[in-house]
Amino acid sequence: MTFHFESGSHPNKQGNYTIFLSVFHQGERKRIKTSINVPIRYWDSSRERIKKTCPTAKQDNEELQRLMDRARTAERELSFQDRLTMLKFLDKFQGKEQTYKLLSYAHHTLDMLEQGKKWGTYKKQSNSITKLTDYIQTLGVKDMDFRDITPSFIAGYTSYLQSLPNKRIPDTTLSPNTIAKHLKDLRSLLNKAVDDGMMNAEDMPRRIIAVKEVAPSIRGLQDKELTKLINLPIKEHTDRWDARNLFLFAMYEGGIRIGDAIQLRWRNIVGDRLVYTMTKNGKQVNVILVQEALKILKHYRRQPYDIPAHYIFPYLDNSAPYAEYLDYEDRQRMPALISKKYFETLNAKEAWIGKLLRQIRELAGIPHLTFHTARHTFALRAKDANVDNTTLQRIMNHSCLNTTEIYMKKLDCSGEDAAMKAIHLDKAHKNKEKIRIVKQIQKLGLSPEELIELLSGK
Repeated sequence: MTFHFESGSHPNKQGNYTIFLSVFHQGERKRIKTSINVPIRYWDSSRERIKKTCPTAKQDNEELQRLMDRARTAERELSFQDRLTMLKFLDKFQGKEQTYKLLSYAHHTLDMLEQGKKWGTYKKQSNSITKLTDYIQTLGVKDMDFRDITPSFIAGYTSYLQSLPNKRIPDTTLSPNTIAKHLKDLRSLLNKAVDDGMMNAEDMPRRIIAVKEVAPSIRGLQDKELTKLINLPIKEHTDRWDARNLFLFAMYEGGIRIGDAIQLRWRNIVGDRLVYTMTKNGKQVNVILVQEALKILKHYRRQPYDIPAHYIFPYLDNSAPYAEYLDYEDRQRMPALISKKYFETLNAKEAWIGKLLRQIRELAGIPHLTFHTARHTFALRAKDANVDNTTLQRIMNHSCLNTTEIYMKKLDCSGEDAAMKAIHLDKAHKNKEKIRIVKQIQKLGLSPEELIELLSGK
């Protein structure tokens, strides 16, 4: 566990900045607010101390030292007892021995995700915790002891999830995959509770996932479908036109994910190449700009020149506070409030583009079209071009070759197609041969008796 002092990101009403004690442990980060507030000019970030020119420097620095000593003492005592977790440390540092229950612990994990600016995970976990809270309230209690998380509780929660309506599809209930997702989130929460010493590993229900998942389909656009999409008449510079251009650009350039495509700036165009960092895993992508992608870029070029920091596609605001953070590394340093607003904006834009693609799908008569279809379509075209999986893995930046192989296996129906053709073509061939023989026999003009004699070999 490590500690350091840092100033807040924004001033209070008096123009002063709060000093925080930041605690890091096993990937978790917690900021503890101190009572010290000073103008930012008095804060020495390199020495993590109040400058001597500040009128209250002596007492403020003494208070910082007391807090640091208390934090290190709490850490040593918990380490000696082999009980050092972030949650146990916070309880001890703040002088309380709190017994966490399921929901209170769940909200603690949400706080950790929020402070770590892990907004995607925060949103997913928050949704599952809301469902869990609603179920526990149906039992007539406000919270549950970890010892009450039994197989019976899990079965009841599963049944409750199965009864909930599906907001996306009227008159239906939650899909098996959605139910399994909520149960997996509960399993992750309990595993973390075990790691934090909230419950014993032997008390954790062995079987939490009791719902059979449906394997997600991986389906790219066939050539005819892609041609329909490209040739669909859409008025230029409309929302649908922009959505189709974004989809096609992403497909041409290796199956770019929607969040990365929206965030592309002109500074990501380096000569004849597209260079950017993937949000999902921090990996750099460096691919050539193919002619089809260059044609799309021409529609968005501003005259007389493009400003490198501006976004290529018209979805994010170049004047918004988040726009000041130019690349992946900068975005990791975003203040929490700006980071959360940025995440919410991206989510809203992704949902809007998804809605537009559903409209385009209906207009083009294509059975399936989401933005991720661009990624699947690129993989399908790579298969048809006989690109080997190792090369494709590098282009699509999959974390491991196995992921690429799964993609290609689900997209490759050549074996099944060959078998089906062999079965039906063979039967058709035999029928055709019979008809040919019958016609030849008919030409001989044989009587029935003569035909029987011929066939019997007499």
